[in-house]
Amino acid sequence: MEENLEHSDWMKEMKDTGFTTPSNYFEGLNQSIQAKLSMERLKVSVHEDGFTVPTCYFEQLQSGILAKTTDIVQFRPEPKLIKLWHSKLLKYASAACFVIVAGIGTLYYNQQTEHTSVAMTEEMATEQMLYDIDEEVIIEHIEANSNQLPKASASEIAMENYILNNYSQNELVADL
Repeated sequence: MEENLEHSDWMKEMKDTGFTTPSNYFEGLNQSIQAKLSMERLKVSVHEDGFTVPTCYFEQLQSGILAKTTDIVQFRPEPKLIKLWHSKLLKYASAACFVIVAGIGTLYYNQQTEHTSVAMTEEMATEQMLYDIDEEVIIEHIEANSNQLPKASASEIAMENYILNNYSQNELVADL
């Protein structure tokens, strides 16, 4: 309460002199003062030159970096070896599987070629028999069987004439 009275007295005096303070001036005043004091202490403890660089620092910098990188490159760890086959049993089992698959494939291929070769042999035998038959025998057979074909009736001949007269060749071929 006393603070308010002092503050109000002080405000009255300020109004009498004609000076005013910016709004919220007293709220940030303490922090501002503390910051300025710490800056002053820092300036006293640090010289005006600021930081210094050791002598020959930049001349030795490049050689130091190169030395460190070559050390890293030279001491690379050995690559880790990972064995594909951990045990002899796994080696032999995989070899046995390969032999079985190769055997089944060979059997399948041989069966397919046997079927085609048997079919080709039969076809060749049939063709050879046809070449062995004399032409006169074939002609006699055709003549003997041509007498057995049924004769066309009048209705079939009339139908054939109707089709030939009423349809073009393109229409007849398109229907086939």
